[in-house]
Amino acid sequence: MERLGKIAAKHNLFIVEDCAQATGAAWGEKKVGAIADVGCFSFFPTKNLGGCGDGGAITTNNADLWDEFKMLREHGSKVRYQHDVMGVNSRLDSLQATILDIKLRYLDHWNHQRAAIAQRYSTLLASIPGIQLPQAPDGGTHVWNQYTILVLDDKRDELRNQLQEKGVSSMVYYPKPLHLQPVFSDFGYQSGQFPIAEQCSHQVLSLPMFPDLTETEQLQVVATLKNCL
Repeated sequence: MERLGKIAAKHNLFIVEDCAQATGAAWGEKKVGAIADVGCFSFFPTKNLGGCGDGGAITTNNADLWDEFKMLREHGSKVRYQHDVMGVNSRLDSLQATILDIKLRYLDHWNHQRAAIAQRYSTLLASIPGIQLPQAPDGGTHVWNQYTILVLDDKRDELRNQLQEKGVSSMVYYPKPLHLQPVFSDFGYQSGQFPIAEQCSHQVLSLPMFPDLTETEQLQVVATLKNCL
């Protein structure tokens, strides 16, 4: 974000920060959502701060952008029944807001639980060959929405099937990188142009991760993973 900020300042650009899976995370003294010009949060139920349905939020310190966002979220209207731009109906439901307001009080505690689970995973999996573990960079506070390993040697799908057969859930998030998504086909990108992204998309595997995951359950996950590998 610091490097991107310098580029944006040089070329008079805005930065939109994707905070969907990072609520509560920080870089240095700044929380996500306060680092760039705009922060976008998701309150989907599986996120660190999740509601009981869909929802989200935008953060900004730019007063002009804030006024525009408020207008866009309410049918493009600043004055009732007068529509200045093509907007949307995107107001957070009051029930979801109430649920999130209560859950927000527990966010730091839940994130600490996630961090402890991630640390235990990293300790227990450190000596297992054939996988690469996630690393949290120095200077940042990670909130571990997922604990995602890389499975080497093209064995990811086989491993996932074996885990499933033994009763251990895992997930493959984002199996196709952005440059190969049909929505971006107009850019003309081809397979092989972003080899690291493509390689990772074939190797990522997310292990069970939620604040109330018990040590016993986690030991079962690790033992099963070891046996399968």
